Amino acid sequence: MSEKVMPFKINTTILMSILIVILLVSQLSVHKKLGQYTSEVPESYLYLPSGDYLKPLVLGYHQVVADLLWIQTLSYFGSHYMSDQNYPWLYHMLTLIIDLDPMFDFPYYFGGIILSLEASQRDKANTILERGIQAYPDKWEYPFYIGFNHYYHEGNSEKALPYLERAAVLPGAPEFLTSMVGTIYAKTQDQDAALAFFRQAYENTQDENIREKIAEKIETLLAVEKSNANSH
Repeated sequence: MSEKVMPFKINTTILMSILIVILLVSQLSVHKKLGQYTSEVPESYLYLPSGDYLKPLVLGYHQVVADLLWIQTLSYFGSHYMSDQNYPWLYHMLTLIIDLDPMFDFPYYFGGIILSLEASQRDKANTILERGIQAYPDKWEYPFYIGFNHYYHEGNSEKALPYLERAAVLPGAPEFLTSMVGTIYAKTQDQDAALAFFRQAYENTQDENIREKIAEKIETLLAVEKSNANSH
């Protein structure tokens, strides 16, 4: 009986030690930063070190600590959303969670959307999403969100297109992405690029309904190309 109980006691002790270490590190950081930052509501948990510094301290419990920080991050966002709608530490918190557990996918979605739309921190949102692409290269959502940020918020088609094009050919990507990419190419007057993309999409699409719509796009572009040639 004692042999079965002992490991649990050891693990519990280690876990408690981890939490104590984190709290101590946080408090030490607070004292160092008090002269630089002020807040009506103390948020000492935000002054955590970087993930590279924290990893050795958690003794292998990366996912456990990442989960705890995720809960705290949601609490932090919720409290500021209901008050000042200012999120100066959100990116830092999300980065720390990802450092500890790169395969935890929710922070990528949350950071990519909230940092962009709610916090107006699009560069930081894109940085989070780039890390999401590294961790999950087959998820279409991450390159799509980056492309959306560049195209919609910045009006930069040149930066947006490579991400949107990549997203459009990934598994599970919605049908509208193919049309969206071709339309953006057409708007940039790059007819050759638009045709090349639609033709590639046509060859790699199995759904007949989608192929029919892509074929219509190709015919439209060819008609425009022919009309432009005749006008010259």
